[in-house]
Amino acid sequence: MRYDKTVYLITEKTNDGDSLNFEGELSSIKVKANVKRTNLTLANGEMYDATIVRVYGEYEADKIGLSDYDPDTGDNAHKIQKVGRHFNRTDFYIVNSEVIFNAE
Repeated sequence: MRYDKTVYLITEKTNDGDSLNFEGELSSIKVKANVKRTNLTLANGEMYDATIVRVYGEYEADKIGLSDYDPDTGDNAHKIQKVGRHFNRTDFYIVNSEVIFNAE
């Protein structure tokens, strides 16, 4: 498997409560990843258009920055819906939208 894309794994540190600023501090690391867009079907029949970001190693992240991510401003970070852990691999799942079929 090729890890040919560059993504940003973004973690948000909560503040310690000393200030009135409730926004956390963002930190990110740049890693190589395999990015794949696919449809996921749940057991109840619902289907979702999802992006799977697979990285080699064990990582933690709250958000993912893909090719449209701007590390200077933090714009276009994608929220992670699910994390899968496997032997020396971490999969991050980002749901883009629900797939709805017209029954006509």
